[in-house]
Amino acid sequence: MKSRLTLLIPEHWPRIPECEWRLSMRDGSSQHGRSAPRHWPAADEHVAILDGAQTRLLSVTVPPGKRKDRPALIAYALEARLARDVDHEHLTVIAESSGSGGATSESTGDTTNGSGNPAARRLELLVVDAARLRRICAQFDALERPLQRAVSIFECLAASAECWQLASGDSRSMALRTGGGDALALDLPPPGLAAVDKDGEPGNGEDENNGGSGDGRTAAIADLLALALADPGSRMPQRIELAFVPPLPPACCDTLARRTGVGMQPIDFAAVWARSAQAHTLLHGGFTPKTGAGAGLWSRLRWPVLTAAGALALAGIITVASLLADRTELARLEQRQARVFAGALPGMPAVAPARQLQRALRDARRMLGELVEDDMLSMLGAVVDASGTLPTAFSYRDRSLSVDLPAASSATPGTATPSNPALGTRLVRRGFTVEAEGDGQRLTLSPAP
Repeated sequence: MKSRLTLLIPEHWPRIPECEWRLSMRDGSSQHGRSAPRHWPAADEHVAILDGAQTRLLSVTVPPGKRKDRPALIAYALEARLARDVDHEHLTVIAESSGSGGATSESTGDTTNGSGNPAARRLELLVVDAARLRRICAQFDALERPLQRAVSIFECLAASAECWQLASGDSRSMALRTGGGDALALDLPPPGLAAVDKDGEPGNGEDENNGGSGDGRTAAIADLLALALADPGSRMPQRIELAFVPPLPPACCDTLARRTGVGMQPIDFAAVWARSAQAHTLLHGGFTPKTGAGAGLWSRLRWPVLTAAGALALAGIITVASLLADRTELARLEQRQARVFAGALPGMPAVAPARQLQRALRDARRMLGELVEDDMLSMLGAVVDASGTLPTAFSYRDRSLSVDLPAASSATPGTATPSNPALGTRLVRRGFTVEAEGDGQRLTLSPAP
């Protein structure tokens, strides 16, 4: 079992960084506190409960259709229900049922009638400002405490036709869930602020003497309950459970019971914390957390890996630039060779330019009486330079020279023998084809083609 830190995120967070939190530890115990992020305890998982009016609970009825068409149908059904563009909202379906009987919307009283189509579906949706949810996730990422789940305060309240729930975890706002599926949120006045009557004057002494109704908080709670009870679609519950931190005083509960005619039952806020584990997460679609096996390793290695990837990309760019430069230089050399060939051999097609130029050079040297590489004297000089000794005999015919090397030199390092081909290697490097006969004392040379 992992440790889990559940945080109650109010509407003003992170401008005011303090918030209520509950730490569920591996051994099943828990701790509760209120602090800024730098004082939050360490945990394996982090869950955010969006408090107050950050989320809305709506019911819509959509006609039957393919599942891939449902987002468009939901957006069309919500167009007249939201003040903002639907594209700016993040939607989460938390329940689905038959829509043949109609559905009453949250806080508006509008009814979407699906009786004309028995196959219509009634959907319960949680709506949250996408930009607000993105800011919350980004703030947790910046704190190096990525969110695994984010839930709505309304889904953390258990309500039925006989019992409603009203909760406030930070004394700044309260959330109500009724048995009819409606959900309301309202800000709470600061503790100790006196209530005012309809004329804007402070509450009368009779109210104060009857349980402290002169407190503005009591008046705000009573007004919210009166609004919910006045809804024609709501049925009078038998009791209303009050989960407040800190708990409401008994005098306040008595005043609320007297004003609403419904029994009030204070409960511990731990029930709200517990239900957050079963609530639907808002982090889906583009908000799906990047968690799971290897997520922690990736967070630690992300910058080294990105640095290495940047270095590889830079090396690739340099390599490509070098290849482009080499290709440019090769094209320049080929153009220069073409110009030289056209100047040396005008009118002759370039088939093998290097060999054609070499042959033209050889012919030009012969015309001038100079030695070329396949002349006898040139080939004999090459043998003397490579072997360091004079041959005992030689013969030249058809551009081929055969030489007999002295027997004494066959054991020297320069002699071409089966075990020491150094002489043959030198002659090959000079542009000759070498063939050794016998024990290597006779060599036959011819110009390489």
